[in-house]
Amino acid sequence: MSALRLVMFSPLPPRRSGIAAYTAELLPALCAQGPVTVVNEEGLSPEVAAQLPDCGDALQVLSLAEYQVEPGLRALPHIYQIGNNADHVFAYQAFRARPGLLVQHDFNLHYLVEDATLARGDAEGYRAVLQEEYGDPGTTLAMLRRAGVFSEAQKLSLPLNRHLLRQAQGVIVHNHWIHDRLPVELREATCVVPHHHSPAVDEVSGLSQAEARQRRGLPAEPFLFLSLGFITPPKQIQATLWALGLLRQRGRQFRFVIVGERNAGFDIDAHIRRHGLEDWVTVTGYAPEADFFEYIVAADALVNLRYPTVGESSGTLARALALGLPAVVHNFGPSSEYPDDVVLKVPLELGAPAHLAATLDSLLTHAPLRDALGRRAAAYIRSHCTVQHSAEAYRAWLARFPQAGAA
Repeated sequence: MSALRLVMFSPLPPRRSGIAAYTAELLPALCAQGPVTVVNEEGLSPEVAAQLPDCGDALQVLSLAEYQVEPGLRALPHIYQIGNNADHVFAYQAFRARPGLLVQHDFNLHYLVEDATLARGDAEGYRAVLQEEYGDPGTTLAMLRRAGVFSEAQKLSLPLNRHLLRQAQGVIVHNHWIHDRLPVELREATCVVPHHHSPAVDEVSGLSQAEARQRRGLPAEPFLFLSLGFITPPKQIQATLWALGLLRQRGRQFRFVIVGERNAGFDIDAHIRRHGLEDWVTVTGYAPEADFFEYIVAADALVNLRYPTVGESSGTLARALALGLPAVVHNFGPSSEYPDDVVLKVPLELGAPAHLAATLDSLLTHAPLRDALGRRAAAYIRSHCTVQHSAEAYRAWLARFPQAGAA
């Protein structure tokens, strides 16, 4: 099996996609076991090549057009990295034409289906998927949406994933939250492979907090809370700001750094003003990977909340934990699957998140708690969630489904 070439469809850096980064992190370990052809939209452009690991002759990168003129590739095992956004439309369409092993990063794929159909003017394609998923009621829903009768809440209640799962010749997910929500008949063909941490954490493991703060232009004091990733309402940064506003009123000294791209549909600055935190909060905008890791080292604690969730496992959380950064997560969804002594878990509080405020205050005021939590987090992630574990699981799962190599 180690000599068999794999074909993987996935976005790659410099796409600003967590799954693009995930694939790039995985490739060296996967290529060490056998050759891999990665198909993306750009092919091996100079920008892609500059951000890929050097796997030598074991790695081939093709555009979709280049893949299509090499029919011999279709007979090889195929893996599709599927996420819930437009970066994965090409992989979604390729999977529908030639199924293989499905790596489902999100339980809900409604936004992906929308990007593959309605966003391209294909109302009939959208209707066909809803009919495939839900029969005649699905057709009715699609027709109502075309007539303007639609709520955004439908995207959360209609995950639109079964049409892919039924085609899949084996499935990989990153958490039991997704696994346990799959149809019972599909769970036997589904493997849980925890989201690995990035090997790039080793490049900053020797960096001191003081040096990291200096590099990022941050003051040596005070306590620094951190949020990572594209700024969206489900990240619950608005709840974190509420809790931090309460700590400010108590006289606590801190800074909150939000490392992520602004969202035109979510006015984060209005939430910052609402809690009187203009002088306490920094929004960096999008940060390159090297800067991203330095912010993690510079911080004292990570706040990584998610509600509602579509089942995604957080790659940023895995990276932070691997570097020993104490983290606060919601006690539900994929993040709740971490051991209780690895992360601090808070309940979902819609409205006034008093429990969150108390937890953040405990982290801020109790250095022994932070130190112990950070040590346990780093030990757990580095022993259970490595790219080597992921690569071995991929190969082993493919071995159970030889039909994934049938064109």
